[in-house]
Amino acid sequence: MTLGELLKEKRVELDRSQAELAEQMGIEQSYLSKLESDRSLPSTEILNAWLGALDITLEFVIAQFDPSYVQGRLRQIPIVDAYLREQTSSHHRHRRSWLVTCSLLVALSVPLFYLGYTKLLFPEQAYQYISPGILLPGENPNYFDNWHNMYVNDSADERMEMRKRMAERENPHTLILPENRGRQFTIPAQEATDPDFLRTYYISGNVEQVRPINGILQALGLFLFVGGIIGIAIERRFFAK
Repeated sequence: MTLGELLKEKRVELDRSQAELAEQMGIEQSYLSKLESDRSLPSTEILNAWLGALDITLEFVIAQFDPSYVQGRLRQIPIVDAYLREQTSSHHRHRRSWLVTCSLLVALSVPLFYLGYTKLLFPEQAYQYISPGILLPGENPNYFDNWHNMYVNDSADERMEMRKRMAERENPHTLILPENRGRQFTIPAQEATDPDFLRTYYISGNVEQVRPINGILQALGLFLFVGGIIGIAIERRFFAK
C-alpha cells in the first residue's frame, strides 16, 4: 500500500467524493487525483490539509507502512522528515536515560552491599555494662566495689552486718550500648525519680547484636546490581528499531 492508496481508502470509508475532499483541502480535484494515484508527493501544507480533512494523524499514517517505504519515499516530505528526526532523537534520549539509570543502579548497589556486609553504618558489636546497684546521694561512685575496704578496721560482726546491708541493696542492671564509654561511667538511676540517686556501670565485655538492617542492605545491593546488569544486557532488545 502507498500513501495515496491509504488516504484514498480513508476517503472512501468516510463516503466523501474526490471533488468534496479537494474543495475542503483547497486544491484542484485533478491534483488530488494525482496524489491518490501517487503521481505526486504532497508538500507539508497539502499533507497537513489532507490529514486534517480525513481526521487522521501523521503518526497513524506512518505506522501503516513498512520502514523502508517511509525512509525511501515518505521522508521526502519535509514534515515526515522532521517527525522521523524527532522520533530518532527521542529514541536516543530514552536509550541514554535507560543506560544511565541502569548504570546508577549498579553504582549504588556496591556501597549498599558494602555497608551491609561490613556493618560500618549499623555496627553489630555492642558493649555490655553492668551496674551492681543504686548509689545513695553522696556515696562514692565506686561504693559498691570498695565498701569492704572502708570497714576493714571494724569488728567481724560489724563487717557481717554491713555485708548483709549491701547484699540487700544489690540491684544489678545491664546496659547494652553501641559505643564504648570506657571502663566505667556514672549516670542517674533510670528507675529513681530523684536525680541524686546514681548508678555506676562497669564494662563486662562485648556482645554481638544481630541487626536485620544489615541483611536488608546486602539484599538491596544485590537486587540493584542484578537489576542494573540485566537492564544493560537487554537494552538493545528494548530499543531495537
